[in-house]
Amino acid sequence: MSPLLIAQIGLTLFVFVMLLNSAAIMVYVERKVAALLQQRLGPYLVGPKGLLQPLADVIKLMFKEELRPRAADPLLFALAPIISATCAFAAFAVVPFGAETTFFASAQMISYELSYGLALAAVLLVSNSLSVTDIVNRQAGSWWHVIPRWSVFVQPIGFFIYMTAGIAETNRAPFDFPEAEQELVAGYHTEYSSMSFALFFLAEYINMVTVSAVATDLFLGGWHGPFLPESLGWIWFLIKVGALLFFYVWMRWTLPRYRYDQLMRFGWKVLLPLSVVNLLVTAAGVLYFGG
Repeated sequence: MSPLLIAQIGLTLFVFVMLLNSAAIMVYVERKVAALLQQRLGPYLVGPKGLLQPLADVIKLMFKEELRPRAADPLLFALAPIISATCAFAAFAVVPFGAETTFFASAQMISYELSYGLALAAVLLVSNSLSVTDIVNRQAGSWWHVIPRWSVFVQPIGFFIYMTAGIAETNRAPFDFPEAEQELVAGYHTEYSSMSFALFFLAEYINMVTVSAVATDLFLGGWHGPFLPESLGWIWFLIKVGALLFFYVWMRWTLPRYRYDQLMRFGWKVLLPLSVVNLLVTAAGVLYFGG
């Protein structure tokens, strides 16, 4: 077995374990941030400062009974949470998170919903590349030794569209209609219990991490940042992803949910036209200024 293959397998296992841990960490962070915003304590009984609460939740779910509605197809019912979790893990495969990972080719074709895809297309036009690694490397350095060369300063509207669509894509408040805990008691999660429910729960948080990681790479300079050598750039990457995840939690516990008609109106009459205009202006700027 070649050293490169061993390194690839090792990195894959490392990322897999870290994503599992990130979901557990996000459960704890979300409960603590929600408690802080609502002047509560949050988890504090299990472990120091409640740090072992996610582990207690996993143990609790493992010993719960698996239930299945009588009319549900047994195979599809069992496959749904597995597919959800697998897709969440697979989506992270194209995300580079440090300079030393650039030898694993990181090119991808962007295919999301309309506004989401158009926001990303604008970044691709400016960067003139489909490689996430190339896009990150083009954001190294700064303008006038003050302003980082991050795409967010070139594409602020694109970043706004991307984050708004990303929050909607991951079914988070104020766009959590598929789950709607207050009205639908967690929506389609209601039929699932035990580890099947845990897989859906895991997939949601991993999708949040993936959306934040892609935003970090495409708009916030990836692992590039001041004061640290490039070999330690992953620290900057984690800081930026953490800030975006905090924004996710902050939005959930601050904004009320939109009505369905408000959501549809905002998506089709505001977000989509704005993303089209942003893409056209970006394309005109690239043609006029030559890249």
